[in-house]
Amino acid sequence: MLFYSPGACSLASHIALEESGRPYRAVETLLSKNQHQTPEFLAINPRGRVPALVVDGNVITENTAILTWIASAFPEAGLLPENLVERMRCIAQMAWFSNTPHIFQRAKFRPYRFVDREEVYDDIRAKAASSYWESMQEIDALIGDNRWMMGDAYTVVDPYALVFYGWGTSNGLPMQDLVSFTRHKTQMLERPAVATVIERERNPHFPRQ
Repeated sequence: MLFYSPGACSLASHIALEESGRPYRAVETLLSKNQHQTPEFLAINPRGRVPALVVDGNVITENTAILTWIASAFPEAGLLPENLVERMRCIAQMAWFSNTPHIFQRAKFRPYRFVDREEVYDDIRAKAASSYWESMQEIDALIGDNRWMMGDAYTVVDPYALVFYGWGTSNGLPMQDLVSFTRHKTQMLERPAVATVIERERNPHFPRQ
């Protein structure tokens, strides 16, 4: 059972579960309505964040862990390389997603989590937006001429990358100028599993055409 919220980074885990081909239950947990702060959800994840995946009564949180679990639990889906070094490279990339561009996104919209002085909020937002764009350029360069984020093979890193493209577009950044990243986004949206999840979520960052 996966707890997700449309527009949140939980999109990555939602797509990966769909890609696995295994049955699962997706539970919408609307951040906009503070459903992640209800006693019921806090009993599942005391940090009050999505995604959260419940497996046989055990809870896994954080995209990097959930995506790694999905790929490891369903190896037939081929969502992570078999080679151990290449697998660790994928995990390292996902860790960077969570500790760099994701933090810049958080700082832009929730500067109060970083400082108490309201008079510097605008400075934090401006710097966070600039740093986020630098991260998007880095992702674009990492993709380069690769077919997918990590090379020729599709992995769980790819749906995680899609999260940041959607956020960048919604933030008003010129994401279309990032040729490789835009190609990656287009390829992602053509995948049946991705289309299914975006439709189910009514994801605000990827509106229906």
